[in-house]
Amino acid sequence: MGMDGEIFRWNREAGELSSFDGFILPGGFSYQDRLRAGAIAAKEPVLAALKDEAGKGKPIIGICNGFQILVEAGLLPGRAGECAPDKSIDMALAQNVMVSKGKIVRRGYYCDWVHLRHEAPARRSSGSFAIERGALLKIPIAHGEGNLVTATPGLIKELNENDQVVFRYCDKNGRIIDEFPYNVNGSTESIAAICNEPGNVLGMMPHPERAFFAWQLPAFDPRKQRLEDPGPGRRVFQSMKQYIEVRA
Repeated sequence: MGMDGEIFRWNREAGELSSFDGFILPGGFSYQDRLRAGAIAAKEPVLAALKDEAGKGKPIIGICNGFQILVEAGLLPGRAGECAPDKSIDMALAQNVMVSKGKIVRRGYYCDWVHLRHEAPARRSSGSFAIERGALLKIPIAHGEGNLVTATPGLIKELNENDQVVFRYCDKNGRIIDEFPYNVNGSTESIAAICNEPGNVLGMMPHPERAFFAWQLPAFDPRKQRLEDPGPGRRVFQSMKQYIEVRA
């Protein structure tokens, strides 16, 4: 996207984060997803520094395991415009439970291409800043724990009212069908991505970096043949760049 990026190791001096304009927590299996996905990584000292940077309004995008870490660290959902303290975790990304016609048909890890509908207004979040409301994106998933759940009364209603639900799983026509294979992990209300209240922190389970180029698309997609074209996932990173530029 024309930005300068570098890998920032977990054990690097955390104070050096302040020299960056934005951050991406990538997917993976931090600490082998022991206890819960992202739970141990969320306790790393570097996360305290990342919270400080989030408080300054800098954009943070957590992808898959990165989303799980942001939730476990209290950076999402980020109620009342602030990062939740460590002891106030409002939600979890639990094990996938695929339900069809009222029956559980599968559990655990799942990898496939999915359709997403952008639910929030344009400019609402750092990772969808340049995406119009209602836009459809085709993005791959690859996770075993993406089932967004909460025991906090009224939280989902609050997220909806605040436009903090950024993407939902849908069919190819944009219809929300709250069962497998459209809701690929059993997530509450087919939620695939949320942002904090200010909008600078976004967490999403799908992998936009795996659809950054058209040639990364599946074989049956006609866009795959147009090698030089951008893929749908690029819009997430384009949004982050524009968000940084506007803040500057």
